Amino acid sequence: MTFDVIVVGAGPAGSTAAKLLGEAGISTLLLDKSAFPRDKPCGGGISARVIQRFPYLESALASIPVNWVNKVYLESPAGFSVDYRSDVPLYLMIRRCDFDNLLFSLARKHVVFRAPALVRKVVFDTGGATVTAEVDGEPRDYECKLVLGCDGANSIVARGSGLRTGSVQADYAIDMMEETPYEELSLPERDRMYVYYRIRSHYGYGYVFPKTNHVNLGVGFKLDYYLSKLRGEHYAHHASFVDGLASKQLIAGRSNRANFRAFPLPISGPLPRTSTDRVLLSGDAGGFVNALTAEGIYYAMVSGEHAARTAIAAMKANDFTSRTLVRYEQSWKQEIGVELEKSVRFQKLLLSDSNRVDRVIKAAGRNPMLADLLARYATGSLPHAQFKRALIRQALPTYIRELVGQVSDLPFF
Repeated sequence: MTFDVIVVGAGPAGSTAAKLLGEAGISTLLLDKSAFPRDKPCGGGISARVIQRFPYLESALASIPVNWVNKVYLESPAGFSVDYRSDVPLYLMIRRCDFDNLLFSLARKHVVFRAPALVRKVVFDTGGATVTAEVDGEPRDYECKLVLGCDGANSIVARGSGLRTGSVQADYAIDMMEETPYEELSLPERDRMYVYYRIRSHYGYGYVFPKTNHVNLGVGFKLDYYLSKLRGEHYAHHASFVDGLASKQLIAGRSNRANFRAFPLPISGPLPRTSTDRVLLSGDAGGFVNALTAEGIYYAMVSGEHAARTAIAAMKANDFTSRTLVRYEQSWKQEIGVELEKSVRFQKLLLSDSNRVDRVIKAAGRNPMLADLLARYATGSLPHAQFKRALIRQALPTYIRELVGQVSDLPFF
């Protein structure tokens, strides 16, 4: 079968792109390795700005359980903390099985969908592209003019196109989480999210995200650090984190190992190139994850929309070369490029140094103005440019010595 565009992966990036393509009248095939609804290991937290960015979500979300969170607790390795409360929602907490199925349902009516369809190979030539997928146990070939790779951290499209090469150890984190009903693992406060930087002084993070009927919690470590310093059995690190929360009486009950998942997460920013002849990469496949917060859903949707708009323009021009598709890089960089770039620097400067995390959180804990800026920046409600201006104008003159001692040591610039 032949299509204009094949979208590989029906997660937030792929479904967002497919919806836009289908609505524009582009012949689109959407492939996913799983039938929907399906689950996806993920923290399941999204910055509340997603509603402003994608207005159609406001009414659509009424059909699934959503927990709006307006409190955020940040803790450093030494126990310094910021406990911030906002007058407006900061994060929406969803289950990926619900949210992904919602986005998929919005796209499904406009495109052809095949699942389970496990993509095995993508071949490109001057005349187009061929995607080979295993459907019902048999290999099937689908031809198209353009491929959108939205197939996650282990993207076949990224590898097949040559846009991702080599080892991923230095670029990825390993995230370990469980999502368990409150009947088994209870969280007294369900309107506050918790983030722990460098738990037990390791290069990583811990989090507790309250959903409507479940708690999602876990730990993540930079992959090369984890392989060289920690290793061991994944669940043991997760269970230790849960036990620590229980000892502080932040949760009650027991971890359910059956709900535990470990998965890779790109945390080194977008790939140097996210487009080439006949290929665009979005979501985790292209590295669109905030390197500090590990949030990827928002950036997946944003990059998916930009990819779709670039694909529509390429169809009109009948030009699928990298010369035309590079417009994709220009458009996503204009919207989220600085934000993602700074998140990588922030991660390296903060999470690699326990003392630096302690100084920043300690200063914010003493200064309500700085706490407000830091909490809103960490939850995505304050863009980097605004955060930087506000920090310089309001907090920096008074608190520079307490923060880090030198302007050059700040991770925000």
